[in-house]
Amino acid sequence: MSSIVVYHGSTSLFDKIEVSRGKPYKDFGRGFYVTQSATHAKNLAIRNKRIELERFGKTSDAYLYTYQMDMVKLSNFNVKDFVDADLEWVQFVLGNRKVRDRAHDYDIVMGPTADDDTMVVINAYLDGLYGGIGDEDALKTLLKNIEAENLPGQIYFSNNESTAILTLKGQAVAL
Repeated sequence: MSSIVVYHGSTSLFDKIEVSRGKPYKDFGRGFYVTQSATHAKNLAIRNKRIELERFGKTSDAYLYTYQMDMVKLSNFNVKDFVDADLEWVQFVLGNRKVRDRAHDYDIVMGPTADDDTMVVINAYLDGLYGGIGDEDALKTLLKNIEAENLPGQIYFSNNESTAILTLKGQAVAL
């Protein structure tokens, strides 16, 4: 497969991807995220629209961007691919959710999305409800409670150079 279609949900209209505009404390770090699920991208955009209104009193719109991702060019970058939400993935997400930018040197990271339900479970872990933070049994309990089979996938870009493998298909669609 030389390319795949991916989607990005946003509350902003833009012509050029700027990874520095990404929100901090995210699964794989501050950056630009896409998914192969149009439904997931739409839901994120609509959710962020609601959050902006509730938390900041900001009225915004929701948009869906569609990109073609050149899979051949992945080899030009430092890529981490989490096939499953396993122990390594959990520790990676926890590390990135603790820092403003990112806790790694990867250009592109692929893997499951830690959704709202996942964050409830992660916060329970961080509060010590499963045992000591970093304890292997606590991490295993965390992983079991995440229900990884229900998590949609995501692809993260840490820098503007890596986003060059994305080609915008048409205009953003208002939701």
